[in-house]
Amino acid sequence: MGLSGAVQWWDEWQLRVLVLGSLFVQYLLFFSSVVRRRAPPSWLRLVFWLAYLGQLAAGLEVLWAPVLLIHLGGQHLMTAYSIEDNELWRRQAITMVSQSCVFIMEMETEKVSQHNLLSFCARKKRPTFLMKLATLVCYKDYVNMHCYIEHAPTTSSLQVVELVHGYVTDGWKGYIHDAASYKRFNLHRGQWALRHQRHLRWSLNMPFDRSVLLWHIAIDICFHHQSTTPRGRECAARSRVISNYMTYLLSIRPEMLISGSRIGIFTIACEDIELMLGDNSALHDERGLAQGILSRAQQPSLLDNTSIIGTACRLAKMLMELQDELERWEVVQGVWVEMLCYSASRCRGYLHAKNMSEVTELLTRVWFFLISMGMETLADRFQKSEYLETKEENAEEDDNDGENRVVVERKINMPI
Repeated sequence: MGLSGAVQWWDEWQLRVLVLGSLFVQYLLFFSSVVRRRAPPSWLRLVFWLAYLGQLAAGLEVLWAPVLLIHLGGQHLMTAYSIEDNELWRRQAITMVSQSCVFIMEMETEKVSQHNLLSFCARKKRPTFLMKLATLVCYKDYVNMHCYIEHAPTTSSLQVVELVHGYVTDGWKGYIHDAASYKRFNLHRGQWALRHQRHLRWSLNMPFDRSVLLWHIAIDICFHHQSTTPRGRECAARSRVISNYMTYLLSIRPEMLISGSRIGIFTIACEDIELMLGDNSALHDERGLAQGILSRAQQPSLLDNTSIIGTACRLAKMLMELQDELERWEVVQGVWVEMLCYSASRCRGYLHAKNMSEVTELLTRVWFFLISMGMETLADRFQKSEYLETKEENAEEDDNDGENRVVVERKINMPI
């Protein structure tokens, strides 16, 4: 085998040898990692040094090989097949369909999930075929809860974000003026919207999950009330989108609503409605259930005022006493916007990041928006509490050091 044969062999096997050599060096460096952490002898360090140099050289060769192939034989140089490629309409059609599917999926992720308590109870009174089938395998409630989630259009999500922007902007302009007011504003979950209707603030002085369900039932009763006119329908529709979304979080993703949310209160409220209305088959839709609950509320003997349904009826009556219908729904809308912001800021960042891999929740979009507007999040609260605790500990240590110095000085100044 002469020199020309060796050159020909190297031309044929150069890439394979470099790849195998690179792989060998990688394994050498990997398995010798334990030795390299200690103090290896000088000859072994020389081997590692050469391995690193060889690795870099091999890496450059392997990198340039495919680049050179692309430059020499890329698709743009294969002009003989350009006409045939353009005539492959099936390939173009598949590409268009796949891109359309991706676009539709992206649009789906922008929709706002909706879940309504009265709809849930109505389906139990008038079960669908799927629910009848699920009853046979004892999964009726699960199917009713998870398989009938509706979605508001994408425009609803944009409208909600605009409402959040207006709320935060008004807060910066008209409420926040120092650190104390900033802290109070971040704790609001409806108090700012009810600043002129203080007689309704009792509905917020309870656990957050109960307050959410209370307002959800109350505004449904108001929405389906006979005296409700189209004057405030637009504002009422936006309020119901947020209300149904918060109820969806409470029933399906309670950990995102707020830490410690109790999904059981949703089931208890549904059972209270069933006990209150009985097996009346005429009440088989949202409007019928809302009017049935309100009619029962007129008879105190049939209503438990301590239950969440009784409390919701009381709140609904107080809301209906607001004469200006547009003002009533603006107040309701403001309360729901504050509740949404409160929930978004109290949800853990881990949960926001986790749901982005599945579907971007409205709560996560609001969370990002609040951060960009300078609002306080759960992580900020933890950092502030840790800072205050450290500051208090340092102050206590300084006080103890001061007391010790005083004692020492007294001992020194004492007459012998």
